[in-house]
Amino acid sequence: DFMFNDNRTSYRKSVSTFDFTTLYTSIPHDELKMNLHKFVERIFEIKGKKFINCNLFNKNAFFTDSDGNSKSYVKFTKESLIESIDYLIDNAYISYKGNVFRQTIGIPMGTNAGPHLANIYLHQYEHEYFLSLYVKGSVEELSKLQFVFRFQDDLIAFNDDGLLQKSLNSIYPPSMIVNNTNTSCDKTNFLDLTISIFKNKFQYTLYDKRHDYSFDVISLPYLDGNVPKGQAYGIFISQLVRYAKNNCNSNVFLKNVKSLVDKLINQHFDIAALRKRFKVFLENHLDLWGKFGTTISPNEVFQEIL
Repeated sequence: DFMFNDNRTSYRKSVSTFDFTTLYTSIPHDELKMNLHKFVERIFEIKGKKFINCNLFNKNAFFTDSDGNSKSYVKFTKESLIESIDYLIDNAYISYKGNVFRQTIGIPMGTNAGPHLANIYLHQYEHEYFLSLYVKGSVEELSKLQFVFRFQDDLIAFNDDGLLQKSLNSIYPPSMIVNNTNTSCDKTNFLDLTISIFKNKFQYTLYDKRHDYSFDVISLPYLDGNVPKGQAYGIFISQLVRYAKNNCNSNVFLKNVKSLVDKLINQHFDIAALRKRFKVFLENHLDLWGKFGTTISPNEVFQEIL
């Protein structure tokens, strides 16, 4: 949505991406705990409540002043939540060949809390840096950095005139090594997008890292097995939604769909059923593919795909 809307302006376009090379394995525990403490204290101050209640059976949680007890919830004060986080960080153990080791730097990858701990760790540094710019009245810098986004250990900056790269050492500690990942000054891959700039307009298409491999990657269901057919065909529509969102023109969108249909047919999907669901997609998601500025007829398009 940002790139689509920004293309309507005449401002000079730029895009830069960055990656934290060893995020999970390099976080010092003292810095991690310090940032988590600051974050918890700030959130409790914002909410103005004494407790946070966490449901044992789902992901629901809410702040409250009530001191009541419930078998469905675990209650934390600010202090007890900080104590629990410290315990989690200090008690990560692994066993190897009969020996037990405690992790003293970094956080275990693959654990439920791991991504959240890493995300909050980085967020706290970002919050403090942007707050310092605000306090100093650095309006120009804040304006240039307003279109910076981060997903876990991947950063992207739009139209920042190179300011983010110059500011990285001021935002993050020396233990965090951040590298630029642009393929050229006007082109980069970010998550599942390839983003480039042509004639001062953002061009974006679907990027699938698996296509870079020299071997085929098995993906999507095979209908000659015991996979429920309803859910399997639902995957087709979900992929159409993703393709429409991640492409800025109809030609690349249709190319991606043709590749998907060919793959699904080879995995024993029914052509007529795929055609029917493609029509359902077009009828229900005009808000997604209408941006292409072309009329798409289900029969003509599906015939072209096949």
